[in-house]
Order: sequence, then C-alpha cells, then structure tokens
Amino acid sequence: MSAEDDRLEDRVRDAMVKQLRQNLARCRRIILDESLDLKTRERWTQLYTNTSKALNTILKDRQMRDWERRLREIESYEEEEAPVAAKNSTKIDLRKAGESST
Repeated sequence: MSAEDDRLEDRVRDAMVKQLRQNLARCRRIILDESLDLKTRERWTQLYTNTSKALNTILKDRQMRDWERRLREIESYEEEEAPVAAKNSTKIDLRKAGESST
C-alpha cells in the first residue's frame, strides 16, 4: 500500500470516527431526555450500543495499523544497524585478540 493510499485511508477513517462520535453524542442526548417515551429511548440505546461497537472496531483497527507500522520501522532500523554493529563487533574482537597475544 502506498503512502498516498495510507493518507487517504486515514482521512476516511478520521471522518468516520468524527461522525460516529457525533452520533454517540446525539444518541446520548435522546437517551437522557426523560420527556420521551421509554420505547423510543430504548431504541436509541440500542443504536448507541451499535454505534459504540462500530467506533471501537475502527479505533482498534487504527491501533493495530499503527503498531504494524511502528514494528516495520523498528525492523528496518534494526536491519540497517545490524551490519554496522557486526562490523564494530569485529573490530572490537580484533583488538581483544591483539591484547591477549601480548
């Protein structure tokens, strides 16, 4: 997936999160409105529950994508640093070998 695709997906996801949060706030206001009948408030409670589940799914997916991206960054950093570390450890080993022979 390209960086442009990632940015587009993030924008869409952000818009969905914003809309779901607004829907949750609207549902909450209706649920707490005691002037409405119990049946109406019950339906809005169910809508609130379903909206919460959808929002949680999106947020968990975003978190997993962030973790995967961070893991790839760490792995690429370790791959870049591994040859340098191996080269440096060889130099140290040669120095130690020279010291022990004297």
